[in-house]
Amino acid sequence: MKEQNPNRFTVKQNPAAYGVAVFIFASAVAIFILEMRYHIKEIPAWIYFVIGGIFLLGIYVWAEACNRRLVVEEDTFYYRSVLGKMVSFSKEEIGVGKAAYHASKGRDYLRLYDKGGKTLCRLECSMKNAPRLIWYLHDNGVPIGLEAGAEGYAGDIIRQHYLTEDMLPEQSRQVFAQMQELAEKWQERNRELGAELEYGFACYYSEKMKEKVQGQPGESHFVKETAKEAEKKEEKEAEEAEKKEEKTEKDSHSLPDDYLCRMELYVKKDGCLVQDRRGRRLMLEAVVFYKRKSDGQEAGYRLYHNSVWTEEMGEAMERLESYLPRHRFVLAQEPLEYPLEKSL
Repeated sequence: MKEQNPNRFTVKQNPAAYGVAVFIFASAVAIFILEMRYHIKEIPAWIYFVIGGIFLLGIYVWAEACNRRLVVEEDTFYYRSVLGKMVSFSKEEIGVGKAAYHASKGRDYLRLYDKGGKTLCRLECSMKNAPRLIWYLHDNGVPIGLEAGAEGYAGDIIRQHYLTEDMLPEQSRQVFAQMQELAEKWQERNRELGAELEYGFACYYSEKMKEKVQGQPGESHFVKETAKEAEKKEEKEAEEAEKKEEKTEKDSHSLPDDYLCRMELYVKKDGCLVQDRRGRRLMLEAVVFYKRKSDGQEAGYRLYHNSVWTEEMGEAMERLESYLPRHRFVLAQEPLEYPLEKSL
């Protein structure tokens, strides 16, 4: 079951499962040796059944790590059970998926059902490549139910919504209104700090960004064309297309494949940016819009809205409340290297 092309991937247990199986085997052998070495007549005979049960559990965990997996190839799924039984089904046969990831409470599953409610396969969200499978199902419009109160990435993936580029302006205005509400509530709670908040959209070429760097290099910033510039470019391209008797496939508004848009928030005081003693600005950020390669029927990169950004930004702003009063800062006169937009 080797992966031969980018459209093929395997969902299987992590290598740690083999370690768990070995630990169970070792425990069973250790208990057996200790019992034989320090045998006491009062020890009941059923202790041997307990040792046998532990050993069988180790066999089951080992067999699950070796056998249980789901291979996805194009639109066909190949599932092998713990006992090694192989079944296959197509994407069209899947009716619904159900997921839960809450390891501390023992709820970790990812199940696929056909349109009649019959179980097609049983997996876990913690398996290797399970997130990719959830993305695959999500991109192809397969509904995924999430257990109420369960934690994990399954719920975050479900809340990534596909957008067309013509929807971006209206969606961005709604997002900015949400950010404005968060900022107003924060400032109302923290009047005594006298802090000001500057926030808005900042767009980047994600491949040119540097990790863990707040002030991104100038070449990483993406500036969208104005309406007039786009219109002129469209007219020019239309003329060229007529001369060549072919129509261009890409719209002049199209965003780059590595497009990434963040909501950024900076703390200010008396009109100046607030910095710590190392010269780092107080900045919070959350990815709102981005492009990623889709596993759906429409090949290529698609634009997504990360609706989880409000929780991410809200949690960061809560941490900021407790962080500000406990530290000393300096004020910087220099402005931001790039403007923050209210809409896209």
